[in-house]
Amino acid sequence: MTRNHPSLSARACAVALALLALTTFAGTARAQSAAVALAEIREQILYANYDAAITAARTFLERTDLDAQSRALGLEVLATAHVANRDQAAADETLRELYRRDPGHRLSDGDASPLVQAAFQRARERLPETLAVRLQHDRPVLSRRESPEVRVTVAEGMEAVQEVRIAYRTGGAPRFANLVLNLDGTTAVGRLPLVGAPNEAQTIEYFVLALAPSGAPLATLGDEAQPLVLEVPAERGEAAPLGPTPGPTEVEESSSKWWVGVLVGLVVVAAGGVALAFLLREDAPTGSLGGVSLQLR
Repeated sequence: MTRNHPSLSARACAVALALLALTTFAGTARAQSAAVALAEIREQILYANYDAAITAARTFLERTDLDAQSRALGLEVLATAHVANRDQAAADETLRELYRRDPGHRLSDGDASPLVQAAFQRARERLPETLAVRLQHDRPVLSRRESPEVRVTVAEGMEAVQEVRIAYRTGGAPRFANLVLNLDGTTAVGRLPLVGAPNEAQTIEYFVLALAPSGAPLATLGDEAQPLVLEVPAERGEAAPLGPTPGPTEVEESSSKWWVGVLVGLVVVAAGGVALAFLLREDAPTGSLGGVSLQLR
C-alpha cells in the first residue's frame, strides 16, 4: 500500500508557519511574564515582604528582554519597596535612575501610601539629567513622486526609548500630524503619506521625536519652529489638454467644400441641356390638343 507524502515545499511552508507561530507566542509570553512578575512583586510589597520584593525587583531588572515601559515599572516597584523598607538612600538612587530614563513618569499605583507618593513627587521635581539619547537620520532624496520612506536609527540610549514618532505637515497645513514609526531593534521606519494633485510638487515639513514611556521627549531632530524639509517632485508626463476640441481651419473648410460646388454646377448644366434639346426637337409628338409652336426670341 502506497502513501502520499507531503512535498518538500509543503513541509517548508509548514515549518515556516510553525516558526512564525512560535515567535509570536514567545513575544506574547514575554510580555505576559513581565506583567506577571511585576504583579508578584507588588503583592509582596502589599504583604510587607519588602526584602523579598527588593530581591525579585532586582532580578526582574536584570532581564534583557524588557522594553522601556517594563523597565520603568520595574524601577518603580523597586523604589516603592525601598521607601516602604525605610531605606531612603536606596530609594533615592532608584528614583534618580527612573527619572533619568523617563522624566515624565507618574506613579502607576493609585493606592500607594502618602509616604511613597511624596517620595516620587520629590524625585520628579528634582529634574535629574536625562539619559543621553541620540538619533541618526538621513533625509530621503526622491527622484520621482512616491510616498517617502523615513528611516531613523536610535544610535544611543535605546533602553529608555519606548516610541519614535514623526510630526509632519504637507502643503503648508496649519498643524502637524503624527506618525508612529515601526520600531525594530534600534531602527524605526515609516512612510509619509502624500496629498494633493499628482502633477504638482510638494513640500513636506517634519521633525522626529524619541519618546519615553510617559510620552516625554528624550531626543528630537528638528522642531516645530525649524522643521526638516523634504521635497517631493511632481509626477512625470504631460497631461492631455482640457477644453473643447478645436474646429477645422478656413483652409480645411474650403478644401472640403470645393467638390460640393462643382457637383451642383454639373447638375445644373446637365438639366439645362436636356431641357433645351427637348424644346428644339422638330418631331416633337403632338397630343390630342394639337401642336404647339414655340418661338425663340
